[in-house]
Amino acid sequence: MLLVFRALLLLGLVSLLHSTRRGHAVSVVLDQGGGPRGQTVRLVLDPSVLGRSTSIPGSSIANMSLSPWTYRDSFVASRLPRRISEAHCLTSGCLNLQWGEDAALEAKPVYYQALVFYRVPRPSRSTKAGKKVKKKKYDLRLGTEMIPVGCTCVRPSVVPQL
Repeated sequence: MLLVFRALLLLGLVSLLHSTRRGHAVSVVLDQGGGPRGQTVRLVLDPSVLGRSTSIPGSSIANMSLSPWTYRDSFVASRLPRRISEAHCLTSGCLNLQWGEDAALEAKPVYYQALVFYRVPRPSRSTKAGKKVKKKKYDLRLGTEMIPVGCTCVRPSVVPQL
């Protein structure tokens, strides 16, 4: 059951990776912790399964917030997805109803722990004739990243001095 759940999770993540990679196959290694290597599963990327978001765009919510933020792209070549948008708070305090900044509250990022893949080069293998295989192959390792997705207002934490 756990293996099926992992495979479905990986399938969902891989399908969201890159909509332009239609028809390309990806080999994913599932680490089960029992041995030196996990099970290899062949997945085919299909961008047609991507969900369509019908909610309010993120930029509108960011501008309506009392702790507004903007998004910046983070790019890591070995990570899948390579580009992730991260929220950055625009103010250190929070906005009041007169659109002034209230220093009694602090704007802090809200984080989401996201599952990502990391491309790891597969060790090169020699052929029977002793020649190295020229085509580079990669394994995908499942990992997590804490991604700031928005900002919120909080009371400042005060440490009393003794």
